[in-house]
Amino acid sequence: MGSQPDMTDAPTVSIVLPVHNREVLVRRAIDSVLAQTRRDFELIVIDDCSTDRTVEVVREYCTDPRVRLELNTTNLGAGGARNRGIELARGRYVAFQDSDDRWFPEKLELQLQAIEAAPDCRVCYCGALYYSSVQCYYIPRHGAFDIGAAAQGDISEAVLHSNPTTPQTLMVERSLFEEVGGFDTSLRINEDWELAVRLAQKTRFAFVPDPLVVIYRTENSVSSDKVADTAFRKKLLTDYADLYAKYPGARARQNYIIGGQSIENAAHRDAVEYFRRSYRDSPSFRSLVQIWRARILGLSGKKSPSGAR
Repeated sequence: MGSQPDMTDAPTVSIVLPVHNREVLVRRAIDSVLAQTRRDFELIVIDDCSTDRTVEVVREYCTDPRVRLELNTTNLGAGGARNRGIELARGRYVAFQDSDDRWFPEKLELQLQAIEAAPDCRVCYCGALYYSSVQCYYIPRHGAFDIGAAAQGDISEAVLHSNPTTPQTLMVERSLFEEVGGFDTSLRINEDWELAVRLAQKTRFAFVPDPLVVIYRTENSVSSDKVADTAFRKKLLTDYADLYAKYPGARARQNYIIGGQSIENAAHRDAVEYFRRSYRDSPSFRSLVQIWRARILGLSGKKSPSGAR
């Protein structure tokens, strides 16, 4: 471990960590940031109106000159809290940590090496491990996103198919936020995906395949909310209709997934319509089967336990 950096100078990386009522878990997140092998960073903790002892716990870390605690006077949500952190950031790059997750010690060092070695890239992301009590898998996932050539460089088309990033894996040149804006605060799910779509229209992405983050699924996570996910995908198709018109294969994929989720939600007429849209862009026997399946389920009034595959 080196000596404490001189924080009178702007750090290389500003790390934004939004937190709300995480008095137990936030220690793991902060400790993993402070254990980084690359030490010229600042950690900006944005407390989003916690009502437990979160603020007291974070203040214990403020003896480290790299740690700053900012208190929101109104609850802004994760996206709004991250945006406030971006506004306060001084580093050339901005990275994000979540209050219940963990970074491996080499995360910043390896990402900085990757982005500095690729001058045409203003964003870098890395692999991650998603962990819950019932499963553990690598992100980006095989099948949903081609890990290889499509995972880096120009991902402007690939990111319309699926999202390879998570907030915890992103490192973004701070000036880029002035060009594309921050997180969309109207979203309660997949706000990192929507941001990645905008970023990918402006720059190439560097990628470190090593899993440098552990993402823990907690009980109050919204990531498995299928209704919210369906609404998000519909919004994505609407807001970026011009982009999806250029890439009908990506549009077909989103419509197919919405069709499957509509079956799970017993919205069988919607399912038929979205499978039809998918078929128009990418004719396949699979889509035809799902159209008839949704019709039959609609007539029977039954709800599918598994949706479209």
